[in-house]
Amino acid sequence: MTQNTTKTFVVAGVAMKRLLSGAKTNGQFCLFENRSDGNTRTPVHVHAEDDETIYMIEGELTAIIDRKMHTLTTGGSIFMPRGVPHQLMNNTDKTARYVLVGTPSLFDTFVEHAGYEIGADEKPDASAEADVARLKAAAPQFGITLLSDWPTQPEGGSNEA
Repeated sequence: MTQNTTKTFVVAGVAMKRLLSGAKTNGQFCLFENRSDGNTRTPVHVHAEDDETIYMIEGELTAIIDRKMHTLTTGGSIFMPRGVPHQLMNNTDKTARYVLVGTPSLFDTFVEHAGYEIGADEKPDASAEADVARLKAAAPQFGITLLSDWPTQPEGGSNEA
């Protein structure tokens, strides 16, 4: 068995350290350890062909899935199914670390295209305009739709916390 070489990419201000690529799992899944140093937010988006699961190692994240807000803290986890709009936010100025599993492994290739690589000790630049352009260009190639806002929901929907 070959040694897995880890690389860290930055997408939407979050450092995403790839622990296992789809190439290492026969396309079954990809595995990341992510770090947000605070005040980060993904765009509202929908994956057409892959699911995401999050497990919190440290800190706090807000996950909004289909307009329902969930607060994730150390030891918490959440599943974000394909086809459902979602957004992740670190609304604090504190570090949040979490494991992300993408199934199947489409997400790891998206991260390579949408992000930029940094060294293990480098801090991400959350405000670079080029990052947004790269994210917008890469998303459609991987079945990810970026939304400018939450889609209109049918009568009777909720904004539960």
